[in-house]
Amino acid sequence: MAAKVVIAALLHTVVGYTWPDSRTDYLETILYQQTGYRQEEMAFAVVPCSRNIFVDREKRIISAEWFRTAYHDMATADVEAGTGGIDGSIGFETDRAENVGTAFNGSTGFFVTLQSARGSMADLIALGAQMSLASCSDGNMQIPYRAGRIDATEAGPPGVPEPQQDLDSHTASFKKQGFNVTEMIGLVACGHSIGGVHGVDFPDIVDHDLEGDERQDFDQTVAHFDNVVAKDFVGNISQNPLAFGHNHTTRSDARIFNADGGDLIHRMAESNDFFIDTCKDLVERMLNTVPRGVELTAPIEPVVVKPDHLWITINDDNTKTLGGEIRVHGSTSPSARRVLILVRGQGGGLTGHNVFARTRDGLEGGGLYPNMPTFTFYEFETTVPAAFAISFFAVDIIGPNGFRKRFDNNGAGLPWVDAVIPQIHDTSCRNLESEVIEIDENNFFIIITHTLRLVAAMRDAGFEKLVLSVPRPVEMPDTLAVRFEQEEVVMDKVDGFEGSGYARYEANYSFKLNVLGPMLHYDLIAVGPNGNTTNAFNPWKDLRVC
Repeated sequence: MAAKVVIAALLHTVVGYTWPDSRTDYLETILYQQTGYRQEEMAFAVVPCSRNIFVDREKRIISAEWFRTAYHDMATADVEAGTGGIDGSIGFETDRAENVGTAFNGSTGFFVTLQSARGSMADLIALGAQMSLASCSDGNMQIPYRAGRIDATEAGPPGVPEPQQDLDSHTASFKKQGFNVTEMIGLVACGHSIGGVHGVDFPDIVDHDLEGDERQDFDQTVAHFDNVVAKDFVGNISQNPLAFGHNHTTRSDARIFNADGGDLIHRMAESNDFFIDTCKDLVERMLNTVPRGVELTAPIEPVVVKPDHLWITINDDNTKTLGGEIRVHGSTSPSARRVLILVRGQGGGLTGHNVFARTRDGLEGGGLYPNMPTFTFYEFETTVPAAFAISFFAVDIIGPNGFRKRFDNNGAGLPWVDAVIPQIHDTSCRNLESEVIEIDENNFFIIITHTLRLVAAMRDAGFEKLVLSVPRPVEMPDTLAVRFEQEEVVMDKVDGFEGSGYARYEANYSFKLNVLGPMLHYDLIAVGPNGNTTNAFNPWKDLRVC
């Protein structure tokens, strides 16, 4: 009975989900695989909440900067006109007085290392804010996260509220963003629950005795997301420079908090639960403010059973080896759970080429803060005749007492492309080389050459050529973000794989970039008279270094 409860409790997370999902899978991994095996390098930057990953200014708090970046990106929205919102345009706007400081280039410079053809800068900006508040609230501020934002390719209009502006200006600005007076009060209180004002950026706002990179905090819990910013204001604790600072002109928080006679800020001060609930609603709306025509996905939930890093190797003896990993979400002890891979052939029947996946020490992962899922990864490998045409596969989770649940896309099967397959073990590789270009004795830049040397196998029958398609990152002026242009290379057919039913293809591809990121992927497209078959979104990082 216990196994039934554990598995049934997870089923709600996959209602409506079909694997693979090109819009959400990449970002789901970043959102939930924060530590342990296959961890993604994003959440660590804001855990703990007080963390600073930069050495240039010791008083920086990355979580506060990521949230500020998201708000400033959204703040130029005009919801009635359907323009602006979180679209990554902040990267083009860092030279404006309304965007003073290092937070914005620091944030986009970090996010670009994770940007990909399936993870826009705008989506990463929103995810950074979501992670920041989750970390700073000890996992209590879990805002539903949606994907699908589209990156701008130029700056938007100015319009971020500034501290010296009067209340009417702020009210008009927030109204343009889609927030009324009460919501403006709440959103400002939420945003100023963490972080503070840096003297080097705002010398006219902070106390006169603060020098260099000293920071004057918004409240007494600078690195914890809670209602202390409201409690301090109501209690006249004169710490917040935007509420009690010596410069009356820049006391924007005081003007905003009193815009409704102090009603909302008092209620937020009285209850941390009310504060959190109010902020969840307002920040979710902020993160989901996008230009008209942009369609966001449903909130991304952790996938219960998620295949990943699937591979097929063509062997010399006319067989092929299949392998990969299955990530299973849940708290059931791995020793009390078995994972069975059932390979299906053309026509859908079970082939008998089934294999149990195994886990071992170190194949666990999860979140860096509370209220996050845990995962166990299971590895599998089996060999089948090279001529056997794989169509789909299924995964059975077998719990204690034999309770069994099949994951197969609700009967449609989990697809596994074997008509065209990269050979990722031994034969293919990647490389990067850097070159320092000196402008003068004090200035230089670095050009990085990324190279892919790929070997692939394509079925002899039914196809005419094999195309390597790469979403190549292209730098844009005035921003650290990149855009992607699809480039195609026809691969060369060479000797190899004779008698297997496959032909061997090779290609070399390279490009130059002035930044180390982003994440690189490639597609393989088998072109034939009866249609094309694509093996999509293969990561460069799965290949060995040449």
